[in-house]
Amino acid sequence: MKTIIKFIAAAFCVGALAPMGMTSCTDMGGDGIDSVLWQGSQNPENNNFRNPVFDPSLEGGTVVKGASMYVALSATTQWSTGLTNICPALTSTNLMAWQRANDGFTAEGNPTWGEGRVNSLSADYARAVTGATYWMFYTLEGGNSIGSASATTAQGPYTDRGEFLTPAEVNATKLADPFFFVVSTSYYLCYTADDGVYIVKMKLNKNNGASLNGTPTKIAAAGMSDVAIFRKSSSEIYLLATVSNGSGTEIRYGKASDIMGPYVDKSGSSMADGSKGELLIESGSTMLNPGNPMRVFLNSEQTHAFVAYNATEAGNGQMKSGYARRPMMVSPVELAEDGWFKTSVKAEKGWATPKFE
Repeated sequence: MKTIIKFIAAAFCVGALAPMGMTSCTDMGGDGIDSVLWQGSQNPENNNFRNPVFDPSLEGGTVVKGASMYVALSATTQWSTGLTNICPALTSTNLMAWQRANDGFTAEGNPTWGEGRVNSLSADYARAVTGATYWMFYTLEGGNSIGSASATTAQGPYTDRGEFLTPAEVNATKLADPFFFVVSTSYYLCYTADDGVYIVKMKLNKNNGASLNGTPTKIAAAGMSDVAIFRKSSSEIYLLATVSNGSGTEIRYGKASDIMGPYVDKSGSSMADGSKGELLIESGSTMLNPGNPMRVFLNSEQTHAFVAYNATEAGNGQMKSGYARRPMMVSPVELAEDGWFKTSVKAEKGWATPKFE
Protein backbone atom coordinates (compact mmCIF):
# COMPACT_ATOMS: atom_id res chain seq x y z
CA MET A 1 0.00 0.00 0.00
CA LYS A 2 2.86 2.36 0.85
CA THR A 3 4.37 1.70 -2.58
CA ILE A 4 1.12 2.68 -4.31
CA ILE A 5 0.82 5.88 -2.26
CA LYS A 6 4.41 6.82 -3.05
CA PHE A 7 3.81 6.30 -6.79
CA ILE A 8 0.66 8.48 -6.74
CA ALA A 9 2.42 11.24 -4.84
CA ALA A 10 5.38 11.27 -7.19
CA ALA A 11 3.15 11.31 -10.25
CA PHE A 12 1.12 14.20 -8.81
CA CYS A 13 4.29 16.16 -8.18
CA VAL A 14 5.52 15.70 -11.79
CA GLY A 15 2.14 16.51 -13.34
CA ALA A 16 1.52 19.57 -11.24
CA LEU A 17 4.92 21.19 -11.43
CA ALA A 18 6.55 20.15 -14.73
CA PRO A 19 4.83 22.81 -16.87
CA MET A 20 6.38 25.53 -14.71
CA GLY A 21 9.86 24.72 -16.04
CA MET A 22 12.49 23.82 -13.45
CA THR A 23 10.98 22.40 -10.23
CA SER A 24 12.00 20.32 -7.23
CA CYS A 25 9.83 17.78 -5.42
CA THR A 26 10.66 14.97 -2.98
CA ASP A 27 8.19 12.20 -2.14
CA MET A 28 6.97 11.38 1.36
CA GLY A 29 9.46 8.56 1.88
CA GLY A 30 12.45 10.61 0.79
CA ASP A 31 13.47 8.22 -1.99
CA GLY A 32 11.27 9.28 -4.91
CA ILE A 33 11.70 11.72 -7.77
CA ASP A 34 14.26 14.34 -6.86
CA SER A 35 13.70 16.93 -9.58
CA VAL A 36 11.96 17.48 -12.90
CA LEU A 37 13.38 19.56 -15.72
CA TRP A 38 11.26 20.16 -18.83
CA GLN A 39 13.41 21.26 -21.76
CA GLY A 40 10.77 21.62 -24.44
CA SER A 41 9.68 19.47 -27.34
CA GLN A 42 12.31 17.39 -29.10
CA ASN A 43 10.30 16.90 -32.29
CA PRO A 44 12.56 16.91 -35.37
CA GLU A 45 10.93 20.00 -36.87
CA ASN A 46 12.14 22.07 -33.90
CA ASN A 47 15.78 21.71 -34.91
CA ASN A 48 15.76 20.14 -38.39
CA PHE A 49 14.36 21.05 -41.77
CA ARG A 50 13.36 18.92 -44.72
CA ASN A 51 14.89 18.89 -48.22
CA PRO A 52 13.99 19.76 -50.88
CA VAL A 53 12.87 23.04 -49.37
CA PHE A 54 10.84 23.68 -52.54
CA ASP A 55 9.49 21.20 -55.05
CA PRO A 56 8.75 20.71 -57.96
CA SER A 57 11.31 23.12 -59.42
CA LEU A 58 13.29 26.31 -59.04
CA GLU A 59 15.37 25.72 -62.15
CA GLY A 60 18.02 28.32 -62.98
CA GLY A 61 16.84 30.37 -60.02
CA THR A 62 18.15 32.80 -57.47
CA VAL A 63 17.65 33.65 -53.78
CA VAL A 64 17.63 37.23 -52.47
CA LYS A 65 17.85 38.43 -48.87
CA GLY A 66 15.55 41.43 -48.76
CA ALA A 67 14.85 43.94 -46.03
CA SER A 68 12.36 41.69 -44.20
CA MET A 69 12.29 38.31 -45.96
CA TYR A 70 14.00 35.97 -48.37
CA VAL A 71 12.75 35.75 -51.94
CA ALA A 72 13.46 33.02 -54.48
CA LEU A 73 12.89 33.51 -58.20
CA SER A 74 12.77 30.70 -60.75
CA ALA A 75 13.47 30.64 -64.46
CA THR A 76 10.30 30.77 -66.56
CA THR A 77 8.58 27.41 -66.15
CA GLN A 78 5.34 25.44 -66.12
CA TRP A 79 4.65 23.85 -62.74
CA SER A 80 1.25 22.91 -64.21
CA THR A 81 0.94 21.86 -67.84
CA GLY A 82 -0.13 24.75 -70.05
CA LEU A 83 0.22 27.40 -67.33
CA THR A 84 3.38 29.43 -67.89
CA ASN A 85 4.88 31.25 -64.91
CA ILE A 86 7.29 34.00 -65.97
CA CYS A 87 9.99 33.80 -63.29
CA PRO A 88 7.66 32.81 -60.42
CA ALA A 89 8.59 34.15 -56.98
CA LEU A 90 8.51 32.54 -53.52
CA THR A 91 8.91 34.18 -50.11
CA SER A 92 10.26 32.87 -46.80
CA THR A 93 11.29 34.12 -43.37
CA ASN A 94 13.70 31.25 -42.64
CA LEU A 95 14.99 29.72 -45.93
CA MET A 96 13.15 26.50 -45.03
CA ALA A 97 9.43 27.15 -45.59
CA TRP A 98 8.40 28.91 -48.80
CA GLN A 99 5.12 30.47 -49.93
CA ARG A 100 4.05 31.29 -53.47
CA ALA A 101 4.11 34.97 -54.44
CA ASN A 102 3.57 36.65 -57.82
CA ASP A 103 5.51 36.17 -61.05
CA GLY A 104 8.73 38.16 -61.42
CA PHE A 105 7.54 39.52 -64.77
CA THR A 106 4.00 40.27 -65.86
CA ALA A 107 2.84 38.92 -69.23
CA GLU A 108 3.07 42.44 -70.64
CA GLY A 109 6.51 43.00 -69.10
CA ASN A 110 8.08 39.74 -70.27
CA PRO A 111 11.48 40.43 -71.93
CA THR A 112 11.11 40.58 -75.71
CA TRP A 113 14.54 41.77 -76.89
CA GLY A 114 15.52 38.15 -77.71
CA GLU A 115 14.04 34.73 -78.38
CA GLY A 116 13.07 32.18 -75.75
CA ARG A 117 12.17 32.07 -72.10
CA VAL A 118 14.23 33.44 -69.21
CA ASN A 119 16.34 30.37 -68.41
CA SER A 120 18.84 31.71 -65.86
CA LEU A 121 18.74 34.69 -63.52
CA SER A 122 20.27 36.32 -60.48
CA ALA A 123 19.04 39.21 -58.33
CA ASP A 124 20.19 41.14 -55.28
CA TYR A 125 19.26 44.05 -53.03
CA ALA A 126 20.88 47.37 -53.99
CA ARG A 127 19.39 49.61 -51.33
CA ALA A 128 21.49 52.63 -52.33
CA VAL A 129 19.75 52.89 -55.72
CA THR A 130 16.66 54.90 -54.81
CA GLY A 131 13.57 53.87 -56.74
CA ALA A 132 15.20 50.68 -58.11
CA THR A 133 16.38 48.79 -55.06
CA TYR A 134 16.34 45.29 -56.58
CA TRP A 135 18.20 44.37 -59.75
CA MET A 136 18.01 41.23 -61.85
CA PHE A 137 20.39 40.00 -64.53
CA TYR A 138 19.21 37.15 -66.74
CA THR A 139 19.67 35.21 -69.97
CA LEU A 140 17.19 34.05 -72.59
CA GLU A 141 17.17 30.46 -73.78
CA GLY A 142 17.62 31.38 -77.44
CA GLY A 143 20.17 34.16 -76.93
CA ASN A 144 23.79 34.71 -76.00
CA SER A 145 23.61 38.07 -74.16
CA ILE A 146 22.70 39.14 -70.62
CA GLY A 147 19.65 41.30 -69.92
CA SER A 148 18.81 43.48 -66.91
CA ALA A 149 15.68 44.47 -65.00
CA SER A 150 14.85 46.35 -61.81
CA ALA A 151 12.06 46.51 -59.22
CA THR A 152 11.15 48.09 -55.90
CA THR A 153 10.49 44.70 -54.26
CA ALA A 154 12.49 41.49 -54.50
CA GLN A 155 9.59 39.47 -55.88
CA GLY A 156 8.79 42.12 -58.48
CA PRO A 157 7.19 42.58 -60.84
CA TYR A 158 10.42 43.67 -62.52
CA THR A 159 10.66 46.30 -65.21
CA ASP A 160 12.75 44.95 -68.05
CA ARG A 161 15.64 47.18 -69.14
CA GLY A 162 16.55 45.11 -72.18
CA GLU A 163 19.86 43.73 -73.36
CA PHE A 164 22.66 44.78 -71.00
CA LEU A 165 25.87 42.98 -72.02
CA THR A 166 26.66 41.45 -75.40
CA PRO A 167 29.47 38.99 -76.22
CA ALA A 168 31.11 41.51 -78.57
CA GLU A 169 31.59 43.96 -75.70
CA VAL A 170 33.76 41.47 -73.78
CA ASN A 171 35.39 39.60 -76.69
CA ALA A 172 33.32 36.43 -76.37
CA THR A 173 30.82 34.50 -78.50
CA LYS A 174 28.31 33.59 -75.81
CA LEU A 175 27.49 34.81 -72.29
CA ALA A 176 25.62 32.73 -69.71
CA ASP A 177 25.00 32.12 -65.99
CA PRO A 178 24.84 35.68 -64.59
CA PHE A 179 25.42 36.07 -60.85
CA PHE A 180 24.81 39.53 -59.39
CA PHE A 181 25.80 40.52 -55.86
CA VAL A 182 26.13 43.66 -53.79
CA VAL A 183 28.72 44.60 -51.17
CA SER A 184 27.56 47.78 -49.44
CA THR A 185 27.37 50.24 -52.35
CA SER A 186 29.58 48.24 -54.74
CA TYR A 187 27.96 46.10 -57.43
CA TYR A 188 29.44 43.06 -59.16
CA LEU A 189 28.41 40.73 -61.96
CA CYS A 190 29.86 37.29 -62.68
CA TYR A 191 29.20 35.50 -65.96
CA THR A 192 30.37 32.48 -67.94
CA ALA A 193 32.09 33.08 -71.30
CA ASP A 194 33.79 30.79 -73.81
CA ASP A 195 37.03 30.35 -71.86
CA GLY A 196 35.82 30.56 -68.27
CA VAL A 197 34.11 32.68 -65.64
CA TYR A 198 34.61 36.44 -65.24
CA ILE A 199 33.76 39.09 -62.68
CA VAL A 200 33.29 42.80 -63.39
CA LYS A 201 32.32 45.78 -61.27
CA MET A 202 29.26 47.78 -62.31
CA LYS A 203 27.44 51.06 -61.83
CA LEU A 204 23.68 51.13 -61.25
CA ASN A 205 21.39 54.08 -61.78
CA LYS A 206 17.60 54.25 -61.73
CA ASN A 207 17.46 56.38 -64.88
CA ASN A 208 20.55 55.25 -66.78
CA GLY A 209 20.41 51.57 -65.87
CA ALA A 210 23.46 49.32 -65.44
CA SER A 211 26.89 49.91 -66.94
CA LEU A 212 30.33 48.35 -66.60
CA ASN A 213 32.74 50.01 -64.20
CA GLY A 214 36.07 48.48 -65.17
CA THR A 215 37.54 45.54 -67.06
CA PRO A 216 36.28 41.96 -66.52
CA THR A 217 38.67 39.72 -64.56
CA LYS A 218 38.87 35.98 -65.13
CA ILE A 219 38.28 34.05 -61.89
CA ALA A 220 37.68 30.46 -63.07
CA ALA A 221 38.72 28.41 -66.09
CA ALA A 222 36.51 26.74 -68.68
CA GLY A 223 34.54 23.80 -67.31
CA MET A 224 33.13 25.80 -64.39
CA SER A 225 29.79 27.62 -64.54
CA ASP A 226 26.86 28.93 -62.48
CA VAL A 227 29.16 30.60 -59.97
CA ALA A 228 28.12 32.23 -56.72
CA ILE A 229 30.24 34.36 -54.40
CA PHE A 230 29.79 35.01 -50.71
CA ARG A 231 31.78 36.93 -48.10
CA LYS A 232 32.44 35.63 -44.61
CA SER A 233 34.56 38.69 -43.88
CA SER A 234 36.41 41.38 -45.81
CA SER A 235 39.33 38.98 -46.34
CA GLU A 236 37.47 35.65 -46.60
CA ILE A 237 35.57 35.39 -49.86
CA TYR A 238 34.36 32.14 -51.42
CA LEU A 239 33.65 31.20 -55.03
CA LEU A 240 31.24 28.30 -55.62
CA ALA A 241 30.72 26.78 -59.06
CA THR A 242 29.01 23.92 -60.90
CA VAL A 243 31.63 21.51 -62.23
CA SER A 244 31.21 18.45 -64.47
CA ASN A 245 32.60 15.24 -62.98
CA GLY A 246 32.13 13.05 -66.04
CA SER A 247 28.89 11.33 -65.06
CA GLY A 248 27.10 14.43 -63.80
CA THR A 249 27.78 17.60 -61.85
CA GLU A 250 28.93 18.65 -58.40
CA ILE A 251 29.56 21.94 -56.60
CA ARG A 252 33.15 22.90 -55.83
CA TYR A 253 34.70 25.98 -54.24
CA GLY A 254 37.80 28.10 -53.72
CA LYS A 255 38.81 31.02 -51.49
CA ALA A 256 40.24 34.48 -51.98
CA SER A 257 41.21 37.47 -49.86
CA ASP A 258 39.83 39.91 -52.46
CA ILE A 259 36.52 39.83 -54.33
CA MET A 260 38.31 40.11 -57.68
CA GLY A 261 40.42 37.06 -56.85
CA PRO A 262 42.52 35.05 -57.33
CA TYR A 263 40.39 32.20 -55.97
CA VAL A 264 42.52 29.22 -55.00
CA ASP A 265 42.21 25.66 -53.70
CA LYS A 266 43.87 24.40 -50.50
CA SER A 267 47.17 23.90 -52.31
CA GLY A 268 47.17 27.51 -53.50
CA SER A 269 46.45 26.69 -57.17
CA SER A 270 44.29 29.28 -58.91
CA MET A 271 40.86 28.35 -60.26
CA ALA A 272 41.50 30.78 -63.12
CA ASP A 273 44.47 28.62 -64.16
CA GLY A 274 42.53 25.35 -64.20
CA SER A 275 42.13 24.20 -60.59
CA LYS A 276 38.66 22.81 -59.96
CA GLY A 277 38.82 23.84 -56.31
CA GLU A 278 37.64 21.73 -53.40
CA LEU A 279 34.60 19.45 -53.40
CA LEU A 280 31.65 20.95 -51.50
CA ILE A 281 28.39 19.21 -52.53
CA GLU A 282 28.12 15.95 -54.47
CA SER A 283 25.28 13.67 -55.55
CA GLY A 284 23.56 11.66 -52.85
CA SER A 285 21.56 8.46 -53.06
CA THR A 286 18.34 10.10 -54.24
CA MET A 287 19.24 13.69 -55.18
CA LEU A 288 21.67 13.87 -58.08
CA ASN A 289 23.74 16.41 -59.99
CA PRO A 290 23.82 19.35 -57.59
CA GLY A 291 24.47 22.62 -59.38
CA ASN A 292 23.51 26.28 -59.78
CA PRO A 293 24.60 27.49 -56.34
CA MET A 294 22.16 30.38 -55.96
CA ARG A 295 23.46 32.10 -52.84
CA VAL A 296 25.10 31.28 -49.52
CA PHE A 297 24.00 32.46 -46.07
CA LEU A 298 25.96 32.24 -42.80
CA ASN A 299 24.19 31.40 -39.55
CA SER A 300 24.43 33.84 -36.64
CA GLU A 301 27.33 31.91 -35.03
CA GLN A 302 29.16 31.75 -38.38
CA THR A 303 29.72 28.02 -37.89
CA HIS A 304 27.77 26.88 -40.96
CA ALA A 305 27.25 28.16 -44.48
CA PHE A 306 23.79 27.35 -45.87
CA VAL A 307 24.03 26.80 -49.63
CA ALA A 308 20.89 27.15 -51.78
CA TYR A 309 21.17 25.17 -55.02
CA ASN A 310 19.39 22.86 -57.47
CA ALA A 311 19.49 19.07 -57.71
CA THR A 312 17.49 16.38 -59.54
CA GLU A 313 15.66 13.50 -57.88
CA ALA A 314 16.66 10.15 -59.35
CA GLY A 315 14.10 9.00 -61.91
CA ASN A 316 12.07 12.19 -61.58
CA GLY A 317 13.90 14.77 -63.68
CA GLN A 318 10.97 16.17 -65.66
CA MET A 319 7.59 17.64 -64.79
CA LYS A 320 4.44 16.60 -66.67
CA SER A 321 4.64 19.91 -68.51
CA GLY A 322 7.91 18.82 -70.10
CA TYR A 323 9.99 21.39 -68.19
CA ALA A 324 12.96 20.30 -66.09
CA ARG A 325 12.24 19.33 -62.50
CA ARG A 326 15.04 20.92 -60.47
CA PRO A 327 13.93 21.35 -56.83
CA MET A 328 15.59 23.87 -54.53
CA MET A 329 17.83 22.39 -51.85
CA VAL A 330 19.49 24.05 -48.85
CA SER A 331 22.48 22.27 -47.33
CA PRO A 332 24.40 23.42 -44.24
CA VAL A 333 28.17 22.94 -44.51
CA GLU A 334 30.34 23.35 -41.42
CA LEU A 335 33.24 25.82 -41.47
CA ALA A 336 36.56 25.02 -39.83
CA GLU A 337 38.62 27.52 -37.85
CA ASP A 338 41.01 27.97 -40.78
CA GLY A 339 38.12 29.19 -42.98
CA TRP A 340 37.89 26.10 -45.19
CA PHE A 341 34.92 23.77 -44.98
CA LYS A 342 35.46 20.81 -42.66
CA THR A 343 34.08 18.31 -45.15
CA SER A 344 31.97 18.00 -48.25
CA VAL A 345 28.30 16.97 -48.05
CA LYS A 346 25.92 14.93 -50.17
CA ALA A 347 22.66 16.23 -51.62
CA GLU A 348 20.03 14.17 -49.83
CA LYS A 349 16.27 14.14 -49.63
CA GLY A 350 14.82 14.18 -46.10
CA TRP A 351 15.72 15.79 -42.77
CA ALA A 352 18.81 18.00 -42.48
CA THR A 353 20.30 19.73 -39.46
CA PRO A 354 20.92 22.32 -38.12
CA LYS A 355 18.20 24.77 -39.09
CA PHE A 356 19.21 28.19 -40.35
CA GLU A 357 19.16 30.84 -37.63
